[in-house]
Amino acid sequence: MVRLLILLILYTLTFHDSLAQAVFRIDSLPSTGLLLTQNWKWHAGDSPGWASPGFDDRRWSSVDPSQEINQLPQLQQAGMGWLRLHINIDSALANTVISMLIDQQVASQVYLNGRLMGDFGNVNANSNLVKAYNPSGATSTSGQRIYFQSGAQSNQVLAVRFAVQPGIQYRKFWGRPNPFLLIRLTAADQRSGYEEGGILDAGLLNYFKAGLFFILTLLHLLFYSWYPAQKVNLWFGLYCLCATASLLLLPFTFQQVHSVPFRANAAVGQWALFFGGQLTFLLAVYSEFEKQKGFIFYSALVAFSSFLLVYTFVVDLPVYAAMLVALPTNVEYIRLLLVAGRKRGKEYRILAIGAPAIVVCSILFIVIPFLEIDSHTKSILNQVFYNLGVLSLPVCMTLFLASKFAQTNRSLAEKLVQIEALSAQTLAQEQEKQQLLASHNVSLEKEVSARTALLSQSLAELKNTQVQLVQKEKMASLGELTAGIAHEIQNPLNFVNNFSQLSVELVEDLTEERQKSQRDTDLENELLTDLSANLAKINHHGSRASGIVKSMLEHSRMSTGEKQLTDLNVLTDEYLRLSYHGLRAKDKTFNCALDTQFEPSLNKLEVIPQDLGRVLLNLFNNAFHAVGERQKQGESGYQPTIAVKTSQQEGQVQIQIRDNGIGIPEAVLAKIFQPFFTTKPTGEGTGLGLSLSYDIITKGHGGSLLVKSQQGIGTEFIIELPTTKVGSVL
Repeated sequence: MVRLLILLILYTLTFHDSLAQAVFRIDSLPSTGLLLTQNWKWHAGDSPGWASPGFDDRRWSSVDPSQEINQLPQLQQAGMGWLRLHINIDSALANTVISMLIDQQVASQVYLNGRLMGDFGNVNANSNLVKAYNPSGATSTSGQRIYFQSGAQSNQVLAVRFAVQPGIQYRKFWGRPNPFLLIRLTAADQRSGYEEGGILDAGLLNYFKAGLFFILTLLHLLFYSWYPAQKVNLWFGLYCLCATASLLLLPFTFQQVHSVPFRANAAVGQWALFFGGQLTFLLAVYSEFEKQKGFIFYSALVAFSSFLLVYTFVVDLPVYAAMLVALPTNVEYIRLLLVAGRKRGKEYRILAIGAPAIVVCSILFIVIPFLEIDSHTKSILNQVFYNLGVLSLPVCMTLFLASKFAQTNRSLAEKLVQIEALSAQTLAQEQEKQQLLASHNVSLEKEVSARTALLSQSLAELKNTQVQLVQKEKMASLGELTAGIAHEIQNPLNFVNNFSQLSVELVEDLTEERQKSQRDTDLENELLTDLSANLAKINHHGSRASGIVKSMLEHSRMSTGEKQLTDLNVLTDEYLRLSYHGLRAKDKTFNCALDTQFEPSLNKLEVIPQDLGRVLLNLFNNAFHAVGERQKQGESGYQPTIAVKTSQQEGQVQIQIRDNGIGIPEAVLAKIFQPFFTTKPTGEGTGLGLSLSYDIITKGHGGSLLVKSQQGIGTEFIIELPTTKVGSVL
């Protein structure tokens, strides 16, 4: 029984200790501030009663919210919850006004003893409406603060209602930590330890350096605009622009903007500007020393791009990783500057000063934190050597480029003096030449006048010759057309003559039969029947000849030179027959197969019939000539054939004329539409037929005349006429 009693007492004591309330004691507020990192409790969910100081949170989980947010996955996964801290304020700090500075990556509402003290961001149960907000500033002592009076009560409760904004990748800005929730307490009337030490505000230094680099940017871009041949000024100006933006980004991001997503994304922009500055400075050095971009440059470009991709989409890389990636470019341009200072002229020595200066300052900046000196001195030395390292090489580069630009200006001024002297000498020579030229001008003008008169006379003769040739071509076409018409009329007239002769003989036979004493009635009837048939045929062929003459008269009456609605099938067939019969009138032995494929539904088109007829007649004559020439070669099994096809496509009408004649050589094909060009023997052609045809189709009707030919196989001409009206008329 005694043993059980002892065990019960021990269990009670143990259980009581486990449920004992953890309290954060505040005895004093140091100048550097007091960080609230211990004895925090947290719980997922949301309840307004959790802000009450009387709420029992002993069963809540312990947590240190000052850790990196990526190290607290349980708080991120909760999405929304509460943090509570029981504090015990020493009586010496009773009724003291205390300043609270918060560094956080979430949205929060801060309660002290159940009373709302501050609201940062948008805390909402709907995660899509949560807006994370970080009130901290660029330094550990700047930012938005909460002020409260401790009061006389020693035990107080600090409660924080928080919500995590989803979709944020928490990146470190130049290695700056991203605590889930870090609260620093200082006395409201107390200056920070850094301010007491007299250290210059880093933000002011950044603004000063940004202003300096911006002036350098304008200066070198002006140098480049004045003298574009020196591209080193362009690249160095872009480097200074990257440095300006980089130096402004830090104070702007942490003083003007408190959005957590923006700060996370600004870190990517900071590294992009850093790497951009590295590459543009290297390009400036390459441009100055006339070196081509090689392995180091392209390797650095790939390495910088890879770093940015990994940093943006995968993991948050440490600062030293970026320094290692940038190291080859630093070594490369420092090496080139040192070599130039040693091997080149005196003006390059300033570069040899700036290159080692940045190396020495960088080493001292790394070593100083490990020296055993007071923090105040460390801070001063760090600021001095850091800023000297940042400014030394750009300032030396600017002085070098400015001196080089001044040297270029002096050289240009000297050359300008030389040019002015040469100009004066040239002017004197020009005046002498002008006097010589003046004496020649009179004789030249007389000679030009004489030659102009000769040229005018030659031009007039050429125009007369051209008119005669065009008229000759028209007369040749007219002759061929007349021959075709005569042949067309000759055929029915031959029939009329033949049947008339037969009719005369039939009349004689009938008269003779009637004079006989014994008349054969059947024979008389047969003769009368034959005579009637002959008269009918005479009438038919006479009407045919009359129709041909009537058609020609209608054509002559309609030849007004104006466009008329014309049936292209009828016009094409008519000129095909005229051309064929005209050729047969010259050569009775000539025969050719005619293959016509006229589209029945072809719409009438507004054309100038006599002009289009001249084109068709010319093309048909050429086709018959081509097949006739091939027939003369005595090719076995050859049958001269002319194929004519009409078709209507979208927006245009086509007339295709294809022969299986001798074809046109490829070297000649490009010249056939040129005036006065002909392949026929001398005296058989003017060389204007195809040229006039081309002008009639293209200029007079807004169409196109195309040709396809294979030597020894045949030729095809394609007339394309638009179905819409064309304003110009040839």
